[in-house]
Amino acid sequence: MVMSVVACFKVVPDDTSIRVVGGKIDTNVQLKVSTYDKNAIEEAVRVKEKTGWKAIGITVGNTDRKSIRDALSMGLDEVIAVNSGYLDVPATAEAIAEAIKNRSPNLVITAETTTDSSTSALPLYLAQQLGFNAISYVRSISINGDKITAERSVGDVEIVEAPLPVVISVTGEINTPRTPSVKQIMESAKKPVTQVNTSARPLSEIIELTPYSVSRKRIVIEKPMEQAIDQLINYLKGDGVL
Repeated sequence: MVMSVVACFKVVPDDTSIRVVGGKIDTNVQLKVSTYDKNAIEEAVRVKEKTGWKAIGITVGNTDRKSIRDALSMGLDEVIAVNSGYLDVPATAEAIAEAIKNRSPNLVITAETTTDSSTSALPLYLAQQLGFNAISYVRSISINGDKITAERSVGDVEIVEAPLPVVISVTGEINTPRTPSVKQIMESAKKPVTQVNTSARPLSEIIELTPYSVSRKRIVIEKPMEQAIDQLINYLKGDGVL
């Protein structure tokens, strides 16, 4: 059986380009691999380079080809793209487990969160679906035989050892994602992408998305420092801040 590591990543709207238009969030912007997920991809590729395991990527939802090629160009051997509409966290975990169970991965790596929903809940749901051990907030790993040793960032640093297979979620401390070369970008077009469907269905749905906005008072105090401080305090008291 081929030893393998799976990196989970999500294709999301570029959060630096999202704008509020007419009181609504405009997500009709360029797509990208979620920033934090690049740490998961990078670590999977590093595991591949150290162990010789196969590095497989999996994404659920939007299967934008360019974003998938970006993930492949970082060093993944192949990607499984699960076609679906909106799925909540439990259904996403179910869809991933459905797609990778027959691959019998030794290690599954996720980011600690994604740039769109930021729930940080997927890794534990996924571990439950797969029947794997789970280690969260991992900042470094070492694999020795059939065991993994991980350092966790939880205020203090915890060192945890667990038998494989394992689902881990990684923090940004674990690595710096590589920038692919032109050759790697070109070669990514030749790597296999397997499109699959899922039977998973969400338990909940988003019925409304309202942007959080702050109206600024735009008050400028142009007085000597002591008088300006007094006036600022009076403004804050008037607004109930102090």
